[in-house]
Amino acid sequence: MRRMVLAIIAAGALASAAAAADDPATDRTLHDYVLTMDKVNHFSAAMDAFDVASKSDPSLKAEGDAMSSEPDATLAQVEAKFDHHPRVFAFYAKQGLSKADAAVLPIALMDACTAVQYPQVAAKMASRIAPSQVAFCKANLATLKAMKFFGASEQ
Repeated sequence: MRRMVLAIIAAGALASAAAAADDPATDRTLHDYVLTMDKVNHFSAAMDAFDVASKSDPSLKAEGDAMSSEPDATLAQVEAKFDHHPRVFAFYAKQGLSKADAAVLPIALMDACTAVQYPQVAAKMASRIAPSQVAFCKANLATLKAMKFFGASEQ
C-alpha cells in the first residue's frame, strides 16, 4: 500500500512538473508553499495511518487504488482526487492538513530536495522553488531521508 501512496505522490509530482512548464500559477503555488517539519510530520503520520488502515480494510485499499489511477497532470487534478476520495483525504484532514497541503507539500518538498541534491537543476526550477524551501531541505535532509514516505526502507 505504501507503494501505491508513493506512486500517487510521484505521479502527481512528475505530472505537475510537466504541467508547471506551461502554468505560471502552479509554479507560483509551489514556490510560495511554506515547508515546515510540523507539516511534514503530519503528512507522514497521515500516510502511515492510511497504510495501516488500508491493510485491514479492503474497501479503503480499493479506494486508494482507484485514486492512484485518476488523472493528476495538474495541481487541480491532484486536489480533485481528494474530493473524489474523501475517505483517503480524511487521513490528511485528521492531521490538520488541507487538500492543498496534501497535494502541494510532497511536490514542493521533492522539488526543493532535488535542488539540494542536484544543484545543477536548481536554476531550471527557480520559478517553482523558494530559497526558504531549499534551506528547509538542507537543514532537514537527514531527518527527511529517515522518513518512510520520503523513501526510507521499511524495517
